[in-house]
Amino acid sequence: MTPSHKLEICDQCERLVYRFLKVLEGEQGKTADLFTEDGEAFSHVGRENIREHFASIESVDDNVNVNLSSNLVIDVLDADHAEATNYVTHYVASRESDDLTDPTGARIGGELQTARSITRWQWEFKRVDNEWLVSKLQYPDSVLLRKDVIDEL
Repeated sequence: MTPSHKLEICDQCERLVYRFLKVLEGEQGKTADLFTEDGEAFSHVGRENIREHFASIESVDDNVNVNLSSNLVIDVLDADHAEATNYVTHYVASRESDDLTDPTGARIGGELQTARSITRWQWEFKRVDNEWLVSKLQYPDSVLLRKDVIDEL
């Protein structure tokens, strides 16, 4: 495999991670579309089980969620498989009223002050029909939670 081919795979997997985190901020059930048909997210196997899991979170979560990714490292295993790790800093805030807007007229969703958690994520990717998809997303580890979040658990 040429260095440019490896770089292309890294770029596509990186974009997939960022797309996943962006979708996770709003339409959580749609994250399932980024998985292989037999993909695994945490203990949920199969795209429809993944969709059901994330949609159930979305149905009860009316917060503003923002995910900040850092330290993304992608390892290309071969032309059709790659792995990655990254840290995700998760900010969450209650939604403000619908009539609160910024100077440009855009709706302001909420106030984000302190991160709720910092976690290390582990990813596995697979190319299917020339498209890179998530084949496995493990439970985040190295969880750091704010004290008030721990107190609520």
